[in-house]
Amino acid sequence: MEPTVRPMVSQPRWRGATRVCVIVLAALGVSLPRSAAADDDPAFTIGSRPAWFLLGGVTSGGTVGPDTTGGYVGADLSLARLRDSNYIGFYADGYYDFGIDATYVTGGLELGRKILGFDAGPALRIAGGGTDVGATARINLSIGLFGIYVRYAYFDTMSDDHVIQVGGMLKFPLVSPFGGN
Repeated sequence: MEPTVRPMVSQPRWRGATRVCVIVLAALGVSLPRSAAADDDPAFTIGSRPAWFLLGGVTSGGTVGPDTTGGYVGADLSLARLRDSNYIGFYADGYYDFGIDATYVTGGLELGRKILGFDAGPALRIAGGGTDVGATARINLSIGLFGIYVRYAYFDTMSDDHVIQVGGMLKFPLVSPFGGN
């Protein structure tokens, strides 16, 4: 028997190119990032997470001004939301001023960035059987738990209507009720 000779048929060049394209597309498909399901938590997080903090502490300093000077001591409480070195929240404080012989209660909105903070709000001064209503604003520099500040308060009264205080505060995070660890 005679061997059969088959003619050589060359394969078209595009078949080789097709295989290369299929391999490249498959590799790209495997390497593309996939979207995570909505309920999946990331394995870790870099950076801060926004959280609310309840802070409390003591405050003390001196009242300076043309009418009266003296020292004061009191307490401060605030609820603030911290996110990326910025904070915003509410504060309330009360203190007794020995120079004016009065008890002060203030509260309001606070906001800040890194070490610089500002707060402002209404103020009450209870002295000599009467209560004066006014407004106050404070600028503070805080590093860690300790801060120093200057506060201005105005009361619509005949005496001691402008009150300037220079002081310090020591505040501790008491609890993180919403979103903290």
